[in-house]
Amino acid sequence: MKQLELIELVQQHHPGMGHTEIRKGLNRAQNDYCARTELIKETYVQNSIAGQRYYNIDENILKILSVSINDVNIPRLIGKPVIDDDEFDGASGIGAPSSSSNERYWYMDSNRLAIVEKVNNAVTRDGKISHYQSMSEAKEMRLYTISQGTDFTDSLTQDSDLPPQFREGLAYKVISDNYLRPETLNGELSQLFTLKYMDFVKEGKKFARSNYTHVNTIKQTHF
Repeated sequence: MKQLELIELVQQHHPGMGHTEIRKGLNRAQNDYCARTELIKETYVQNSIAGQRYYNIDENILKILSVSINDVNIPRLIGKPVIDDDEFDGASGIGAPSSSSNERYWYMDSNRLAIVEKVNNAVTRDGKISHYQSMSEAKEMRLYTISQGTDFTDSLTQDSDLPPQFREGLAYKVISDNYLRPETLNGELSQLFTLKYMDFVKEGKKFARSNYTHVNTIKQTHF
């Protein structure tokens, strides 16, 4: 269903709602649906920077499933290294590593992706020793993720990123939510359309577990 078809479906129940208001509701519904079902899988690609440990991730990413460097999958590090060689200014910082290692790991820190290499006695600071250092070279990084769908814009012919069989559920979510507003309050109808929406969520979860992968997955990005 195109965006216009979803809008028209909502307006059958809420004729007073305009396109802009419904579009905002559809975007909220799509974000909710993606978070509940983990249906959309995306791959994000960028090169690392020598000496840089942390990379901001795209705001559409809900969960990182795995990370690869130069097409080699790297494991997730449990915890974090005791010394950080990337969070200091140029005067006092440790600087980019002079040695390199192919034993790499990733972890999350304050909603950022961290990439490190394991090297014996890699970093020393204040009497402490860490065997992990920031990436020493520029390498291609790929993030395999669970993501949100692309927001609807003012193009009424736009499709949702969701598979076609699940798009109608977004309209039901908007219809249900609007029946909770004071001027259109109807708890019974809101519950009815919530149940219809949750049926789509249930089927979406099943579909996600079938290892469905969203098409057009590779996105060049700057984290």
